[in-house]
Amino acid sequence: MSEPSTPSRPITRRKRKPLSCALCRRRKLACDREYPSCSRCRKTGNADSCSYDDASAPSRANFGRSDVSGQNRRIPVTSPVPGNTVASASVEGYRENGGSRPIVPGVADHGGTWQLLGGDDVGGLTIGKERPAIKADVTELTYAPKSTEAVVFRGETYKTQYYGSSNPTSLIGHFPELRSYMKETIKHHASLPGVQKELKALDTKWKYEKLNIVPVKLEDLLFLLPNEEQMDSDVKLYFDSFETMYRIVHRPTFMEEYDQMQKDRMTPKPGFVVLILLIMATVSCITTEDRTYIGSSRVGRELGIVWIEAAEAWLGRQSKKNTYLFIWQIRCLLVLAKQMCRYKKKRMWSVAGDLVREGMAAGFHRDPSRLGGKVSSFDQEMRRRLWATMTELELQASVERGMPSALAAIRMDCAPPADIDDESLRPEPDSTQMQRLPGHRSSTLFLRLCRNSLDLRVSLNSRINDLVSDLPYEDILRYEDMIMNELQALPPQADSNKDTNDGALSPMARTVLDLQLRQFLVLLHAPFARKTEPNSRYAVSRMVCFNAAASMVDQHWRLLQSGNPLLLLLRHDYFRGALNLSHYAYLSFGLQADLCVPVDSNTILQYIQNALSMLEDSITYLGTGFTYHWYISAAISFLQSQSQPGRSSTLKQEAINQVVRQYYRVLASQEPLPRAKERIYSRRLLEGTSSEAERLFTSNNLLEPAEMSLDDVGLSQFDPTASSMEQYFFGDPAAWTFDNLWEAT
Repeated sequence: MSEPSTPSRPITRRKRKPLSCALCRRRKLACDREYPSCSRCRKTGNADSCSYDDASAPSRANFGRSDVSGQNRRIPVTSPVPGNTVASASVEGYRENGGSRPIVPGVADHGGTWQLLGGDDVGGLTIGKERPAIKADVTELTYAPKSTEAVVFRGETYKTQYYGSSNPTSLIGHFPELRSYMKETIKHHASLPGVQKELKALDTKWKYEKLNIVPVKLEDLLFLLPNEEQMDSDVKLYFDSFETMYRIVHRPTFMEEYDQMQKDRMTPKPGFVVLILLIMATVSCITTEDRTYIGSSRVGRELGIVWIEAAEAWLGRQSKKNTYLFIWQIRCLLVLAKQMCRYKKKRMWSVAGDLVREGMAAGFHRDPSRLGGKVSSFDQEMRRRLWATMTELELQASVERGMPSALAAIRMDCAPPADIDDESLRPEPDSTQMQRLPGHRSSTLFLRLCRNSLDLRVSLNSRINDLVSDLPYEDILRYEDMIMNELQALPPQADSNKDTNDGALSPMARTVLDLQLRQFLVLLHAPFARKTEPNSRYAVSRMVCFNAAASMVDQHWRLLQSGNPLLLLLRHDYFRGALNLSHYAYLSFGLQADLCVPVDSNTILQYIQNALSMLEDSITYLGTGFTYHWYISAAISFLQSQSQPGRSSTLKQEAINQVVRQYYRVLASQEPLPRAKERIYSRRLLEGTSSEAERLFTSNNLLEPAEMSLDDVGLSQFDPTASSMEQYFFGDPAAWTFDNLWEAT
């Protein structure tokens, strides 16, 4: 008898992993499993459709195949940073935490050349799944520029200057009516070139006077320091303003060495003297009491330029290997001082980018905790503060120039600065950090809040300045949600009379936090706000642009009325806002049915007039900046001529006269050159022999033929009937005649 059989159970078989490609498996054909496509698919012309389901294989699924239509591209997102106690403004956070318009991987239009590549785990720390990066795809490089492009391209042959879409002046390319109005005004009114020629002659004389001054030597650095009262005032102003935002100097250790120097001026190290000179250079255009000028430069600005050039000369002689804290502080202060003094402003983007690259070469973008005992806790924190400062200075310089930021193509895992005050951070190895009191805000609050939105702002700047990317409206709305969430997360405006030494945000710091986000609302919606077709989306964009531009002008105006003019020299948001308001006002004349924002021409003109007043103040502090003033003055005249066409000729004359008055104010307050040299340079420097200075100046080929005096080159008197007037326009002639602006197509 057979034994009873056991109940039969279905045998579970493990599914075999498919090794053939999807097409061969579907057709049940043999596949040789070659990569990136099998031979059968290549022979049949289906190589592009050949794909494998094996996750371990190096297929297109892993590398993120890019198609011509761009359907698989993603919108740039942010990278979480280890150790960051403040939540990062990443897209994943918006998906999980209630973002009303979450961004999905697939979009309706291509995302441009700036996109994200996959991340990995480096050194045991998760740096982030995605990062902004440049993808130089051959197919993409063949695309034509975006349809709404209008950029500034100045110069000819190899003497060119390029300014991208986020540059404030690029809006003029989309405003041909204003451009024509300004060119006609310049052509028929001859008063402007005359005063420009006179001021240019004074500039040339001052350049020749500086030939007689021997370059500053190492032993002469102390002689550049002003009297003790001025130094104390400048140092206090710097710490009460810029050190409430950018953390460059550690106040307790600085003040200890500063007090020691006041007792004996021969004790400080040369690096510390250079540090003081740059601190004073950042505020030199504001602190000088008398408003006298040397050519087109205020005496205070010339002082700052002398200190900047002395610091650059000293820094150039230092070893590239044996660097220390003073070197990095000086590098950061050089960028800030150059911005405040408008020193070689066309190079600001390059200078700020060089600072970030120098920091990356030294490993500032990596968290200093990786070095362990090689770096003290004090130096680790200073590295984090300096890196955060470098990134903010470079990003804003990129926005102003209309260029992509260097931060878009790198990974960084450097944590934001710790929530600790300077008094609690000591360089002594045995020092202990005080516990942070509940509700207390440290002096690093500004940089910590900036870090929340850094990745978002880097991605926005990259996409706005992308040559081949027109953002779909859905993406703009999603970005707008992200910006508004960051703005709402900012702390409320503090009392302007409140002491800023308690770690709270100063009014200037709070304003910058708002402006650096709000400027992107204008840049994002401007392409749609410029459209005049009847569409509800365009009306919404005009409303967003109007509110953002008016807010930027108003915040600058209120800060100036409170007695703080530093932001006028640091940023140009009020100029950007005024230009956008002018364009909005012009479009509104033909859009009476725009119900989103009821048009009040008087209110708009008042905002623009406030911006013009701030530009006049900027000229007063610097002695330069006439071009921006001319743009806004002409814009006001143009808008008034729309409602009063009969007064067009008179309004044009008034616009020119406003600019001419600024020139005459500078010309009427000229400082005699011998006295100017005594005020700017020390007596010991002035005692140097002129022959030595001239030999050095000539050997370095610093004086080009184009910089010779007007008398030497034999310029004739101004002739308004001449066909070409380029030689008379101060600075860059194309900035006045707009012959260098790419047309918007």
